[in-house]
Amino acid sequence: MNSPVEDRLREALAEAGAAIDPSTLRPLRAPERRRLRMDFRLVAVAVAVVLAGVATAAGLGGLEGEDQVVATNPEEADMAVFLCTKSARKEPLCRGRDASLEEVRAVERAVKGLTQVEAVFFVDQASAYDSFRVSFADNKALLDSIKVTDMPMSFRLEIKEGADRREVQQALRGLPGIRSVVDRKAASAEASAERLSEPRLSVFLCGKGSTLPACAAERESRGKDKLSAKRGREATNAQKTAIRKLIEAMPEVHSYVFEDKKAAYENFIRAYNSNKALVEATRVEDMPESFRLVLKPNTDWAETVATLKRQPGVASANYIPCLAVQATLEIDYGLFLRDSKVCPISK
Repeated sequence: MNSPVEDRLREALAEAGAAIDPSTLRPLRAPERRRLRMDFRLVAVAVAVVLAGVATAAGLGGLEGEDQVVATNPEEADMAVFLCTKSARKEPLCRGRDASLEEVRAVERAVKGLTQVEAVFFVDQASAYDSFRVSFADNKALLDSIKVTDMPMSFRLEIKEGADRREVQQALRGLPGIRSVVDRKAASAEASAERLSEPRLSVFLCGKGSTLPACAAERESRGKDKLSAKRGREATNAQKTAIRKLIEAMPEVHSYVFEDKKAAYENFIRAYNSNKALVEATRVEDMPESFRLVLKPNTDWAETVATLKRQPGVASANYIPCLAVQATLEIDYGLFLRDSKVCPISK
């Protein structure tokens, strides 16, 4: 099953030094469940956090009359199967309700029945919430916005060596009660926490054939249940010049660099040289051009991002530390939150 984390991170393709239009990587796409804010469309701009309180979480094996399984090291589990919560109202598979007891039992049977799975651990809401509060103790705004009932229960899976992780995702695709399935190993952090804490922005420009609305792409219906897509336009030289002048006039910008397709591809290869399938499916022309900004300390990054997003020729603008926090929340806790909830704004 595609995790929502994968699509969003691939679209940003942020801190490995490259980004890819989702439409360019079709050979890598698994059958889609929804947005994937990850089909695996792998992007590792996550920060691995230790799930401090989860070590004592008991397995749901007891529900089936079996001995409980104690998760001695769930933070290193290969995959996470997050269950539905009532607060996930926008999730089409959850429909604004918690996973029922019957659904939890069915998911438990399903994951334990997979031949690719070596071990299964269960993390309840209270344990996940305790861990969450330890991991984000310095982000009061985020802590105040999340209740224990917002935390999804999850099964953590250890996958046998050499097993096909995509087969696991496919087998769980569409099961009632499942909100998302995350391949945590594939999405684990490759960038250090120190690097991700810098006040940096990535401004990606529109590429040829983009599917993003910001690049004038459209989707229009033709007949019942049929859609035809209108591809977006590539950023023009005039638009690039205007964006550059705007950045240079921003007092909050300390410095910036422009990254062309060739430089983006070289950075991408260095970052993902261990992922042969992803590298082979990506070409120089797939890479977007971008401006990489370093902001001065204690600036209002949110306003800067909003301004840049509005510029013609800009596909997306991302505040990197915020993106890293969002990735951590999605990969380790199954939470999908807006920037305004995730990142406090310094002024």
